[in-house]
Amino acid sequence: MYINLNPFQQAVIDEEGNTLVIACPGSGKTRVLTMKIAKELENLKKRTNRIAALTFTNRAADEIDKRIHEMGIDSSKLWTGTIHSFCLQWIIKPYGGYLPELQKGFSILDEFKAQDLKSRFKNDFAIPRYEDFITRRDRQGNYINAERNFNEAAETYHKYILENKLIDFDLILYFSYLLLGKYPKIANNLSRIFKYFFIDEFQDTQDLQYAIVGKIVWAAEGQCKIFLVGDPDQAIFKSLGGVVKSSTEISQEIGGYSIKKLGLNGNYRSTQRIINLYSNFQSTDLSIESLTNYCDEDGVISFDRTIHKENLVEKITEIIQEQISDGVPPNEICVLAPQWSFLTSMARKLKSHLPDVAFDAPGLTILPRDRDNFWFKLARIILINQEPNKYLIRMKWAKEILEELVMLNSTIIHVEIESCRKFLKIINSINIPKEDAVEYLEEAFKYIFEKIGFDYSSSDLLIEQWKSFFNGLSRRYEHIDFSDIPKDINYMKKMFNTKKGVVINTCQGVKGEEFHTVIAFGLLRGYVPHWSQIINRPTSNEIEESNKLLYVICSRAKKNLFLFSESGRLTQSKQPYQVNNQLNRIVFEFNSLAPYRSE
Repeated sequence: MYINLNPFQQAVIDEEGNTLVIACPGSGKTRVLTMKIAKELENLKKRTNRIAALTFTNRAADEIDKRIHEMGIDSSKLWTGTIHSFCLQWIIKPYGGYLPELQKGFSILDEFKAQDLKSRFKNDFAIPRYEDFITRRDRQGNYINAERNFNEAAETYHKYILENKLIDFDLILYFSYLLLGKYPKIANNLSRIFKYFFIDEFQDTQDLQYAIVGKIVWAAEGQCKIFLVGDPDQAIFKSLGGVVKSSTEISQEIGGYSIKKLGLNGNYRSTQRIINLYSNFQSTDLSIESLTNYCDEDGVISFDRTIHKENLVEKITEIIQEQISDGVPPNEICVLAPQWSFLTSMARKLKSHLPDVAFDAPGLTILPRDRDNFWFKLARIILINQEPNKYLIRMKWAKEILEELVMLNSTIIHVEIESCRKFLKIINSINIPKEDAVEYLEEAFKYIFEKIGFDYSSSDLLIEQWKSFFNGLSRRYEHIDFSDIPKDINYMKKMFNTKKGVVINTCQGVKGEEFHTVIAFGLLRGYVPHWSQIINRPTSNEIEESNKLLYVICSRAKKNLFLFSESGRLTQSKQPYQVNNQLNRIVFEFNSLAPYRSE
């Protein structure tokens, strides 16, 4: 299992205590993290013990699951997901009734409704369109906006959604922290279940998130360990509350238990030329050396600051065609932009220009990606292909679904492997003669519950989540970004199972991933970084945030990197967006590309 590890990687896997690992890009972080998790899974002594792997994105959690399954390791005792999902499943759902705000039930606020409500309250409190109020709270329960009217907007927003039996991600964290503080038995219970917490991309962890995990580890009195890994140079979520804590600060969070700091050095991903480019955006003087067998290859590194936005699709289409013709697999090509508003139209047009090329655009699927919604979990196991290599992950999902039903109705049998197999047989037997995706899922859900003999209408939680799931699905179909997407179930299944195509994602959404060729556009001041990190902020803040984003973008590439700061985009005041300052100022010998010529 542990072949081809360098001494630094082996030291991390062998370390038996609490560990903080600083990993530069391409140093094998995900591989080492997965191997360490696999080792600790095999070391679990009790049947009831578990390990939690907390990731910043669901995509990263899926990657860990995939690698563990490929290693042939039993993952039934591994919980993977975001900190919000962990808090919801293990703290809010079982213990939320202790809080008056949650005693009457709740649903998770969906993304479109949240956007609508925030726009409304921004108007009510005279907050400019280009700014946003922060809904996070500190440990004392205070909102953290600098301006009073922003805090008033956040407080009113939360009051409104709670009155409507809704909660958002920030309330999930705050209520979890409150529950752990008011009721120590919760942390004690969880500390007896979880024997290891793995935290990926620790530099993006919020203060309350450190506190939540810290309280559980502290309660274990040395019987639960913590493993954190990340790169402070990739801390691109400072605006979302990400905090880079030192080993001393983390030690204080877990009760004073010592934490060993280790490092992963050397880059097994990129050419030295790629590394030399993104070294311009480093905050440290750490020297990174390419250890790849193609380290000295030149590849293509280009920077186009003249192309007009209307010509981008054709240019990117041309690049993708050339890369595929050169033998680059589609899933080794990634198209990035700073926000989804750029990518939705780009994805549609690229699919039109390249009908024979598969695309993997996780943010553009019609299925609402609320992974904490019970009906999403059930839809997921229905939609995924019934292939032998998917059996282990489907068994894991079946167990998660049945465990939720156990919590809702004590008459359901204890979840054993045989129960999961029987549940999968029911899923496999679905034969609904409906083409419309919404109608198909409704009928499939009803069929499953009829087969297991469970009246879902008797659960207020399931009914609320049913409404949230199907309302979210309807809103996505009605949204302009999805206006031309087919509404049949076969298309939905195809989109859900497409994982081998050209990746289309945000700069933030591909953290931790790597691609032979990266194409990034929208590299303009005001997008990279966002205006919120520029307006009324010191220049040093803009420089820091810009460098970190560019560092992440460029370090995703193995050999080829195409950067675009296109013209033709206008600000709210109708002024042209300018090229990102830090990218515009570096001295580097870029490749020249043939200029785009319209026909």
